[in-house]
Amino acid sequence: MQERALEILRGLGAVPAVPFHEHGPARYIEAFLRGLSIDARRDHYGNIIAHYATGEDTSRPPIAFVAHMDHPGFEVIEVEGDRAVARALGAVPAASLVKPTSVLIVPPGGEPVPARTRPVDSQAPQGPDRRCVLVRPLSQVRLTPSMPVVFDLPSFEMRGETIHMRALDDLAGCAAILAALERVAAEEVRANLYAVFTRAEEVGLIGARLLASSEELPRETTIVSVESSPVIPGVVQGDGPVIRTGDAMSTFDDDAEQALRGAAARLRERDGGFRAQRRLMSGGVCEATAFAARGYRVTGIAFPLGNYHNATTRLTDPDGGVGAEYIERSDFAGGVDLIAEAAVGSVTGDASSGPLLAEVPNETRDRLKTTDG
Repeated sequence: MQERALEILRGLGAVPAVPFHEHGPARYIEAFLRGLSIDARRDHYGNIIAHYATGEDTSRPPIAFVAHMDHPGFEVIEVEGDRAVARALGAVPAASLVKPTSVLIVPPGGEPVPARTRPVDSQAPQGPDRRCVLVRPLSQVRLTPSMPVVFDLPSFEMRGETIHMRALDDLAGCAAILAALERVAAEEVRANLYAVFTRAEEVGLIGARLLASSEELPRETTIVSVESSPVIPGVVQGDGPVIRTGDAMSTFDDDAEQALRGAAARLRERDGGFRAQRRLMSGGVCEATAFAARGYRVTGIAFPLGNYHNATTRLTDPDGGVGAEYIERSDFAGGVDLIAEAAVGSVTGDASSGPLLAEVPNETRDRLKTTDG
């Protein structure tokens, strides 16, 4: 099953993913869902919403797993001869704006065109309008404004047990949801779940905010954001997916989190080797916060991520640079297991993580009554 999940991730990684230019991942996801015979639709903003429910299971409140289809990149905004100016969409590494960086310009329906970035001027770009100049070899492809631009990095590569990709954030979340959904559908298990894939997350959670405000998902839905989030102190790559208690902007709901804690507990009972971590992942903001602002119960799953948004660390590159993001294979596989198990628990009602606050034994209760310390 791990190999199947990796195959899905490889397929998603092969298509460019830039805010407002999510047609590649969207087409892959929609074709995948058609293959499972699962109903899916797009809302007014291009977010994809799939619903899987069996029998009368719609009587229980659903659970929705949410991931976004975009990743920081650029968009061509000016073209003059063989020179083009591109604007950053999302938090691209500062290095890509101040020193030569290999990128790929993606024309509609054509092969990517290699290019390199260079600064617009001697000043480091500041503020939201961060731009760079694209210099490319002579090519027959005519550049036009609005073409997306991605970093020229591996779309998918295994290095030992570590997955390296240009855009793990958040294609790993998309792939994990699809792999878990495929497993649930193949086993015809009872479940009532939504799989949601949003747009333009990297420029302000735009797709998620619009979806949450539209109430396309039932108000009683438990929202689970599935993300790749930068490693922080206390989080270890290889120790399993993270049950996320919050992000850089907000903390999440205990009632919602019980769905994940309960799933993790059941997985450990069946397989003593299952591992998961639990942390407030404060390295970024995820889509759970967008839904929380609209009154939904929210929680999250995060894959501990290296080279967040393709920015290499000072330890590996003293001057700062651009590199592939990476996560551990075991963390990704564990996340797929956790999603599938939580989906089943949403129907059975078995979301408890154990008798954490069980009835106090009479003997202990009486001792407090009859003693004063």
